[in-house]
Amino acid sequence: MAAMDVSRRGLLGMGLGLGVTAAVGSATTPAAFADDAATGAVSGRPVSMVLHTHSCFSEGGSWAAGGGGASMMAQLEQAVRNDIDVVWWTDHDWRMEAYGYYDGIAFDGTDEDGGLQWFVQNDGAVADAQHAFVADPHSPNEPGKALRVTASGPEAGWGESLLWAKAGNSFYSTNVSDTTLTVDVLGERIGPDAELVVQLETSYRPAMAGRPAGVYVLEYRLAAMAGRRLADPLTGVVAVASDGGWQRLTMRPVDDIRAFWPDLVAEDSGLARLRFGVRARNGATATGVFDHLRIDRTRDPLRWHVRTQRDLMRQLRSRYPGVTQLLSAEVSMVRHMNVFMEDFELYPYPPRGKAPVLDNSVEAAEAMVRWYHERGALVQYNHPPINPGELVASRALGADLIEIANADGDFTLIHDRIDQYDVAARNAIFLTATSQVDDHAGRNWQGKSHLYTTAVWAESRDARDLIAALAAGQAWWYHQRLWPTGRLDLTVSGRRAMGRVVRTTASSVPVDVRAENLPQDGTVQVVVGECDRSGQTIPSVTRHAYPASAFASGPVTFRLGRNNGRYLRVEVRDAAGILLGFGNPVWLLSPRDDVEVPRARRLSYAGR
Repeated sequence: MAAMDVSRRGLLGMGLGLGVTAAVGSATTPAAFADDAATGAVSGRPVSMVLHTHSCFSEGGSWAAGGGGASMMAQLEQAVRNDIDVVWWTDHDWRMEAYGYYDGIAFDGTDEDGGLQWFVQNDGAVADAQHAFVADPHSPNEPGKALRVTASGPEAGWGESLLWAKAGNSFYSTNVSDTTLTVDVLGERIGPDAELVVQLETSYRPAMAGRPAGVYVLEYRLAAMAGRRLADPLTGVVAVASDGGWQRLTMRPVDDIRAFWPDLVAEDSGLARLRFGVRARNGATATGVFDHLRIDRTRDPLRWHVRTQRDLMRQLRSRYPGVTQLLSAEVSMVRHMNVFMEDFELYPYPPRGKAPVLDNSVEAAEAMVRWYHERGALVQYNHPPINPGELVASRALGADLIEIANADGDFTLIHDRIDQYDVAARNAIFLTATSQVDDHAGRNWQGKSHLYTTAVWAESRDARDLIAALAAGQAWWYHQRLWPTGRLDLTVSGRRAMGRVVRTTASSVPVDVRAENLPQDGTVQVVVGECDRSGQTIPSVTRHAYPASAFASGPVTFRLGRNNGRYLRVEVRDAAGILLGFGNPVWLLSPRDDVEVPRARRLSYAGR
């Protein structure tokens, strides 16, 4: 589209006064470019991405409303419904590795050095439910105590009394493709109307093959008779006949999921919750004892996950051909950070025993950033704390990207993060601002109050091109429901300048501001900030508002004065003031300024 000439008088006539450092002119100013990174020519296409997505390799049982976490299939279904082009899988790295995870539960009534807690969860009418950790009986394979559960059922239908083993920080929730569980059980009162139950809650999946959407559950029962059946469309039951003594139940979740639901990709399954208890009916009483649970994982902690998730991506590609899947991770034993690289690697954490806690220090995060930078990765600072002093002092930990939009639509937090971003921009900390989806559930992305999606201008959906676009800052984010077709861009004399650092001796540079598919009553705010590198921890910005109609025929040209360093970025808001979109800045600096600029962002300009 041709650039739109907007005169100063015309803008003032619309009540849109400009600051003394800015004027509006045409985009015909002659210029010569010497771009250190690339040609800078305007090319590529908009690619929408979810940069922070969890699946069956992350925790599920801690989801706020309860229940299993998302399968990869559930998240891909949401991506299709929301017209997302690319999903980056960013499961927690230490959960992928099962780092410091439980390898068993002793049922001794303590937290077992891992924050273990027990919660009663009854289903249906039960009477006289009792739960106790007893010294006798206990498994012959393990000293100490065992868990005894007893309850009486209703006269009609079944009632269950279960105890949820809530592991501290979900220390058993991860993908179960390589996992076998065993537990020793004693059926003290078992019969046709009384059974012992071990319940494995797996992942949430969308509706398919006539089955409703929901969490798929496996139940292993000690019963009067052996057998296998579907108790309901999403619950598979494996029954073992009680022999009256101690018995070992062996549970191979993926094998059983494949047998009960052969149309699923069985390996796309996480272990969300473990429950232990009894079920009874017709007034009968069931009593059972549990001891010596073992969780056997065969994974190589650094390589197994990469192979397994890549294989799942391949299997799911045929079901969701319109969504490009790329592998990443959320580094989580330090401050949370996503890493984006073509040949993904997991960080080799040193052994720290059972139930480790994250190191929240700046030094640990900086060391992690350096490790990934040495391997060619981009690093994103996830859900950063509001601490502009620390952000400036640490240079944002050395990260390349930073999350701004909050997944829950908390506008107070979003505005605080925007202010903090402006502090970073003021101090020449060059970061690509992104949106935080951070979904673990896979239920309903559109149900989030204000979901924002990041998009980039890229040559293709290949990881190399997307990473290059993120490194150059050629990204914006938009409100998924209120502005789903929104697009933003900044150009200088026909070169894409969004995210770039223009070094020039010119006193000002004409910047073409492009905002497409604006709502009729929307407003575009051109935000101009000082980049004085002063170490100040408050932003210094001025705002210039334009109605949507100003962009009806194409870009609006804004002449950005350099002064001692400035930057320009764009926000879009609707008539109610709700933030609809946010574009990354272009910075304007003198070539004499002592500032280190990442190669991907460099763009030189000479003009008059």
